[in-house]
Amino acid sequence: MDLNRIVKFKIGKEDWEMPLGVLLLLGGISLLLIVGGLYMGFKFGENMQ
Repeated sequence: MDLNRIVKFKIGKEDWEMPLGVLLLLGGISLLLIVGGLYMGFKFGENMQ
């Protein structure tokens, strides 16, 4: 897999270009934050009883 390959996509009217490695890194960080937030929310809700 070529992580330096440029990926082009469009959000709204703006055209974006980004290396595949950076796009995967941003996706991984986002998923990590989502899972962390779910876990912390579950633990917080568990303690509210």
